[in-house]
Amino acid sequence: MYRTIAGILFPITLVALIGTGIWGYQEYQDKSSILIKAENQYQRAFHELNDHMDSLQKEVGKTLAINSRKQMSTSMSNVWRLSYAAHQNLTMLPMTIVPFDQAEKFLSHMGSFAFDVGVRDLEKEPLTEKEYQTLNSLYQNATNIRDKLQSTQSEVLGKNLRWMDVELATATEDKVMDNTIIDGFREVDKMVEQFQEVDWGPTVNNMEVRRREKGNIKVGPKITAEQARQKFAQALEVNPKKIKVVANPKGDYPTYSITFQGKHGEVNADMTQMGGYISWLLYDRPVKKTMLSMEQAQAQATEMLANLNIPNMVPISYDKGQNTISFNMVRNHNGILVYPEAASIKVALDNGEILGIQADEFIFNQVKNLPTKPKLSKEEAQKQVSSRLQIQKSNLAYVYNKNNKGVLCYEFLGLLNDDQYRVFINADTGDEEMVEQIKKENTNQI
Repeated sequence: MYRTIAGILFPITLVALIGTGIWGYQEYQDKSSILIKAENQYQRAFHELNDHMDSLQKEVGKTLAINSRKQMSTSMSNVWRLSYAAHQNLTMLPMTIVPFDQAEKFLSHMGSFAFDVGVRDLEKEPLTEKEYQTLNSLYQNATNIRDKLQSTQSEVLGKNLRWMDVELATATEDKVMDNTIIDGFREVDKMVEQFQEVDWGPTVNNMEVRRREKGNIKVGPKITAEQARQKFAQALEVNPKKIKVVANPKGDYPTYSITFQGKHGEVNADMTQMGGYISWLLYDRPVKKTMLSMEQAQAQATEMLANLNIPNMVPISYDKGQNTISFNMVRNHNGILVYPEAASIKVALDNGEILGIQADEFIFNQVKNLPTKPKLSKEEAQKQVSSRLQIQKSNLAYVYNKNNKGVLCYEFLGLLNDDQYRVFINADTGDEEMVEQIKKENTNQI
C-alpha cells in the first residue's frame, strides 16, 4: 500500500519540484533582466552627462572667442540645448542617491540665460560687458564641473562600479560599500554651492524670485506619463509611439522630460506633472530660407500656444533672427495685458515649425482675482506721463512693480527723440511704476 502511494506521490512531487525550480529560475532571469536594463540606463545617462558637460564647457568657451553676432546667436542656442540635455541626463539617474540639487539649479539657470540671449536679435542688441562677465564665470564653473565629473567617471570605469550596487546598498543601509559615485556627485554639488554668485541678468533673477514658490503652486490636476505623451502628441501632431517620456520628480517642480526624433533632429521638452503644461521646448535645426511673413509666423505661434493650453496670447515684442523669429507674448484678459503670464516662442520662417518655447512665467504666474476696475480714468493717468512723450497707444496692463507686487496700470506706448518707450502708470494711485525703453523696429504694436 505504502509502495503504491509512494509510487503515485513521488512523480507528482518530482514534477512539482521541477516546476518550482523552473518558476524560480524564470523569476531570477526576469529580475536579472530588469536589473540589467536599469543598470544600462544609469550607465548610459551617466556617460552622456559627461559628454554633454564636456560639449557644454567647450561651447561656452567658444562664445568668449566669437566676434560674429550671427555665430554668437547659434552658439548660445547650443548652450541652451546642451544645458537642458545635461539636465535631462540627471533625471535618468537614481536621484535618491545622487546629491545634485545645486548643480541641477545651475544648469537650469544657464539654460535660461542662454535662451534669453540666443533668441534676441544680437545685431540690434549685442551682449553687454556684464553679460560677457557672466559668460566668463559660466566657462570657469562649467570647467570645474566637467573636470570633477570626468574624474568620477574614470574611477567608476577603473573600479568597474555598478549603479545598481550603490542603489541596492543604499536601500538596505549597507555600510560596506564603495562611495565613489555618491562622493563624486556630492563634491560637484558642494563645489557649485561655493561658486561666486553669477549675475544672470534681470530676466533670470526675476524668474528665480518667484521660482522658490513653484513647488507649492497647484496649476492643475496631476497627469500620468501616458497622459503627458498623448497631450504632447496631440499638440504637436506627432505619433505617440515615437515619444519617450521620463518622470522627473526633482528640481523646482516635478515634470516629465519628453524626447522624440523630428525630421531634422531631436526635440526635447519638459511638461509639468501638475496641469500638463509645456514649460520649455527645444528643436535645434538649421533654417536656410524665409518663406513666411511675420504675420503668418505669429499665427503659428499663437495657435501652438493655444494647443498647449496657453490661450489668448498676444505679442508685445519680437526678435527677428536668421530665418527665424521669436515672439515675447503675454496673456490678453479682456483687454488687460497680463505681463506676469508671459511666454517666449521661436518660429522657423521656412515652414512655421516651432523651434523653442519658454513658458515658466505663464505657468506659475497665473493671476487669480485680477483687478479689472481702475480708480483713475485713462485721461487722469495720462497726466502723469511726461509731456515730451508722443503717445501712440494705450491700454490697461497688470505688471509686477519694483517691489515684486502685482499692480493694475495704464500702459502708454510712445516716442521720444525717435526712441520708443513704455510707461506704466498705477491705475489706482497715479504713481509711475515703470518706464521701459524698447526697440521700435522690434516691437509689435499693442
